[in-house]
Amino acid sequence: MLYRFLLVILPNPELSEKVKAMRAALYARIGGFSGRNTPPHITLCFLDLPETSGSAIMDAIATGTADQSGFALRYKGITHFPDKRTIYIDPVEKEAIAAVRAPIIAALKAHDALRTTVRETDHPHLTIAAGLKPDKFVKAWDMLAPHELRRKERVEEVVLLKRLLKPGEQYECVHSFPFE
Repeated sequence: MLYRFLLVILPNPELSEKVKAMRAALYARIGGFSGRNTPPHITLCFLDLPETSGSAIMDAIATGTADQSGFALRYKGITHFPDKRTIYIDPVEKEAIAAVRAPIIAALKAHDALRTTVRETDHPHLTIAAGLKPDKFVKAWDMLAPHELRRKERVEEVVLLKRLLKPGEQYECVHSFPFE
């Protein structure tokens, strides 16, 4: 069986609860949407592999985070992708996120068994709702107005989550990788 291994930056608990509350309010108004039951996060990369690959993934992430330092991360506003299917909170320091992600991706790709399965994201975002149909998007967008949300936090670690790759499965924390 395949598992999705998801490497993320988790927002602080206050922002995480805010996202969960927004998702709950949206669900009550528009019904189901993708990502509703996923922990709030910013995706760095993911791999779909058997569970036995977990130790190789963790070793590579440990290598990629060895010389990383924490950084300040600001969020500025609620926005959406041009296709209007995903509404998200926009992190400002995208270059800092990319600088954290790059050595981790390099370490994962240096491992023969992982190289072809690494999927990285090049537009970091904190999803509120995804997979929205046009009518649901309009209702969700209106409900989230005025689209203001400003937060600042320190990122001091990345976290590896995993779930069985089948509908309805929930992510569990595998390991956190603190920065120096």
